[in-house]
Amino acid sequence: MPEFGIITSVVMPGGWHYPQLLSNGQTHRITGFSFEQLLGEMLDFRQRHPELVGGAENANIDKVRADLRTYICANFIQNCAGARSAPTRVSGIGVTNYKTPIDRAGNWLAAIGNMRLEHVDMGLATQRAQICGGCPQNVRWATPCGPCNENVEIRIQNLKANLRTPYDRSLLMCRAFGHVNEVAVWLKDTHSTSEHTPPAHCWKVQENG
Repeated sequence: MPEFGIITSVVMPGGWHYPQLLSNGQTHRITGFSFEQLLGEMLDFRQRHPELVGGAENANIDKVRADLRTYICANFIQNCAGARSAPTRVSGIGVTNYKTPIDRAGNWLAAIGNMRLEHVDMGLATQRAQICGGCPQNVRWATPCGPCNENVEIRIQNLKANLRTPYDRSLLMCRAFGHVNEVAVWLKDTHSTSEHTPPAHCWKVQENG
């Protein structure tokens, strides 16, 4: 959904970031795990360093939103709500509603990032992981873009903490539900719905009866 003129449902290339130009001519890269966090980090940086960003007038939320929208619309048209009529270029596929695996993974991780999540026990998580590991809907989300991958990997680690199954190395992203399997297998509620028909042996299908 568009927010302040920015399409926030798709993570911008390279993850959510903003190159803050400083008064000394240098650039400071500000990053966030989500659009909302990036806004907060930008505002915090400008409020702490008004002398580097052109004064206190640039350290308010309206100015931050405007500057971020200008940057995104100038460089990443697919994230600019004002340019929605322009074709979205996604891996050479000429459709505007296609989301890449990394985008779907990142969106799901961002959506559950601030939720209070309940976990299942090790035994059930391991059973689920074994099913996902051998499932044809278990697809690779990683891309050649290192910073893009890192953005997703950090979110995965933040959510998983010390949770591990013996099948983690084979767990990727679920093409049917759009969630990251190595996180989803631990959740009582994955907060994900199928966009493609899951196979009959899918544990989510079995558990939902």
